[in-house]
Amino acid sequence: MHSRQREGERRRSQDPHVQLGLRFAFYGRMSTSEYQDRRSSSLWQREVSERLVAGHGTVVAEFFDEGASRRRRWSNRPAAARLLEALADPDRGFDAIVVGEYERAFCGRQFDELVPLLRAAGVQVWLPEVGGRVDLDDGEHRRLMAFLGAQSEREVIRARNRALAAMKAQAELGRYLGGRPPYGYMLVDGGPHPKRADARWGRRARKLAPDPRTAGHVRWMFTRRLQGMSLAGIARELNDRGAPCPSAADPERNPHRHADRWSVQSVRTILENPRYTGRQVWNRIGTDRDDVNLRTGRPGQVPNLPGEWAVSPEVVHTPLVSMRDFVEVQRVRARRPNDKGGRREYLLAGLVVCGVCGRQMDAHWVHGRPGYRCRHGYGSASPRPADGPTPLYWREDHLLGHIVGAAAPRQPESTAAAMAELHEQRIVVLCGRNAVELRRMPSERTLFDAH
Repeated sequence: MHSRQREGERRRSQDPHVQLGLRFAFYGRMSTSEYQDRRSSSLWQREVSERLVAGHGTVVAEFFDEGASRRRRWSNRPAAARLLEALADPDRGFDAIVVGEYERAFCGRQFDELVPLLRAAGVQVWLPEVGGRVDLDDGEHRRLMAFLGAQSEREVIRARNRALAAMKAQAELGRYLGGRPPYGYMLVDGGPHPKRADARWGRRARKLAPDPRTAGHVRWMFTRRLQGMSLAGIARELNDRGAPCPSAADPERNPHRHADRWSVQSVRTILENPRYTGRQVWNRIGTDRDDVNLRTGRPGQVPNLPGEWAVSPEVVHTPLVSMRDFVEVQRVRARRPNDKGGRREYLLAGLVVCGVCGRQMDAHWVHGRPGYRCRHGYGSASPRPADGPTPLYWREDHLLGHIVGAAAPRQPESTAAAMAELHEQRIVVLCGRNAVELRRMPSERTLFDAH
């Protein structure tokens, strides 16, 4: 290793750039691709960097990340990851890294995570905030880096909270917030843009309207589900009828999907989407920033409880299903014959929630009796990792015993009455590994209240 370093130093001593001073690798970043201009963003950052190192060396390499949040670790940013790989190479071709602005490169404790690699490689970092080279052994510099990291993190949090609050308010006003229109809808002109500056530039608002090619399929799905047809049965019949699935109906807006057939999941997604009632709904899905996809560097997604949704109280686009029918569909579970030729009945369908992961537990018939199971999102397509939680299973009769015990001494007249009361009071059965709890849904206004 030492011989490789000496060889690298020998080559650098012969490099004409060294005679002019240090060789710098410029690192820059922009957060989005669609709302920023890469050329202008890179230009101003590089100009600041070149002014900073003027008289000390020359920028000989550039690493620029486009569409990468500052909260992403360097290993999850394409250009930054290449820069990290270059640090391990004695023939990397540069002696220092220069950044045009601290927030372009670092957030939180990211600088501290980079320090051991910089020390091992003997590479400097230059920042405008310190007027030049960051002294990794200087306590004042390290404290300044910690302060800048906290400030950068605070800026992200403030901007995010403001954006989320604004989006919540806009959704409750019924405004279309962008994204792919749900299957069965298309985008049409919604009048002048609500922002006067954008309206003066000729921008128009957009809203949802039924798509004549696909809206009928959505209405048919809700009708068949109300009649008790299973999700798999609906998917099979749609495929038999040649109905275009979401990716086939709008391939340009679904480039990440290649399937041309309906699946149980695609049917379930449509039947569970409350936007088909004509109301604008936002924040059904949250972001799990602790679960980052290693391939894309993007955080994972988790469903939010209805109490966390933002819902417009008024109908703002043409509904494809009534509110009453939508709510009823959420309670439907297809009846399948049991081992004795009768029908499989699940009294608690839709009421049982996993206390491990928060998902609604699936009705599951085993050993000739009803029960409820949660596999925590894992299945044949995504097998459970070795350290993942094991499936949770509860028999229905055991859950009913807990419910009756919790209701004493005020016993309902019948099991059906008890189930009706759970629905009316918005109470779910939260199942842990060894205990059961009846819990009321959040009291905030939700989609199902007062409609």
